[in-house]
Amino acid sequence: MKRKVQSIIVDDEANSRENISILLEEFCPLIQVVGEAANIRVAEELIMDKRPELVFLDIQLGSDTAFKLLENLSEISFEIIFITAHNHYAIKAFEFMAIDYLLKPIEIPQLIRAVGNAAERIDDKSSKLSLEQLILQVNDFNRSRHKIALATSRGFEMVYINDIMYCLANGSYTKFHFTSTEPLLVSKNLKYYENILEVYGFARSHNSALVNLRYVKTIERTQGGALIMEDDQTVPVSKSVRQDLENRIKKIQRLI
Repeated sequence: MKRKVQSIIVDDEANSRENISILLEEFCPLIQVVGEAANIRVAEELIMDKRPELVFLDIQLGSDTAFKLLENLSEISFEIIFITAHNHYAIKAFEFMAIDYLLKPIEIPQLIRAVGNAAERIDDKSSKLSLEQLILQVNDFNRSRHKIALATSRGFEMVYINDIMYCLANGSYTKFHFTSTEPLLVSKNLKYYENILEVYGFARSHNSALVNLRYVKTIERTQGGALIMEDDQTVPVSKSVRQDLENRIKKIQRLI
């Protein structure tokens, strides 16, 4: 590739953006940096305006992540080189899926290699990855290792979020149901856990129920609707959210 690759840098730290830009100018003359962004809002506007071919994208953008930015975009027509300071699990996921990433502090050989790989992919459009699938895979890879502290009468139970099948309201308490262990009564209300778990694919199906959509076994449409979970228990569904919930379940589980 002889022409310049139009690129932008998205990183919430000004010194990191400057460092990447300097390294690219010195060691990767193929790259032309046409813009920089420090947050998701500016990055979205810059991508729409500049239409870059390559984005150097920091995984952690303040309190947000790079994956939120990608999910916000109506289309992803550029290649990505992810940048991370310490996300060990994301790195393992990227290695497993042969995705280019740079670990801070950036080493020159790795930068040159990642840029070269990206340039080849830009030339060969047929090899372009599905970014939607990438987002799902990396998010799932990371989240499978996240835990939550559940306050009980005995203290705190540390459980993997992916092991939570559904939660049911029990007055001011919440009863957690898991994939392979006994239910646990926790001393906070359902709304509290809804706010924490919604980013992990949980959704409120009813005032009394919060479900992990990946563990829905059957969608019942009779008698107002219900969900049959993987443990064969029935969870109620409110009429007002039924259609939206069905659409989300189909999307997650790739149902037609």
